[in-house]
Amino acid sequence: MEHYKILGVDENASMEEIKKAYEDKVNKFKEDIEDERRAKSFIKVFDEAYEKIKEAREKNQNKQTVIIDNKVEDLNKHLNGSCYNDNSNGYESFNEYEQESTVSKEKKRASSKSTSIRKQKRSKEKSTEDRDDIKSQKQSKRDNNKKVRSNRKNSSSSRAQLPFKILLMPIIAILSMIIFLCKILNIISWVASKIIIIAAIAISAIHGYQIYIGHAIQYKLFVLCAVGFVVSLFLPSILKILVSTLSKVNNKLKKFVF
Repeated sequence: MEHYKILGVDENASMEEIKKAYEDKVNKFKEDIEDERRAKSFIKVFDEAYEKIKEAREKNQNKQTVIIDNKVEDLNKHLNGSCYNDNSNGYESFNEYEQESTVSKEKKRASSKSTSIRKQKRSKEKSTEDRDDIKSQKQSKRDNNKKVRSNRKNSSSSRAQLPFKILLMPIIAILSMIIFLCKILNIISWVASKIIIIAAIAISAIHGYQIYIGHAIQYKLFVLCAVGFVVSLFLPSILKILVSTLSKVNNKLKKFVF
């Protein structure tokens, strides 16, 4: 039992399967373990297990051959020596030999059936694997065809869009210039709005003092100060909104063209 467990095989396995398992174990440990001494120590265990199993199988075969030879000799003795005196005993021994031979034949048939079943299972597994490979290959071909079709469509659409792209290029250049100017104006308007607010407050305060002294009221001056105050408050935000909208439009045009 331990020797079979070391090699990782069943007790009912054939010598070919045992030999294959032994060779696989030895090759695996030679590849995995770089230290030769350590590898040899493991391989020695596998060698001993394989030799023990081989000796036990040979002993069993020798025993079986000896038993069969003894039975054949007994049968010949019965047939030759006591054929005239005891026909019934010879017939019984012959029947026993035939029964044992039929049992051995049935065992061989059962083992051959099990091997054939294993082969059928392996062939089925291989066929399923082959089918899966074929399906994957077909799917990959379909994906490649779809990619080729999409690339062709994109190339044809890009060719059709070429004149529109050429027409949009100067528009993009003009928009970029306008956006640049609007950014500069935004900075200037922010500074100018602060100055206009201070000036409007100062002028309205001075004129209010003049009215307090006794001068006449000038409504136009108050209206101009109010308009300048309101414009200076909202002009920077308006320019910011204008710059953001123009930059969005310009970016979309750039994506379409380039």
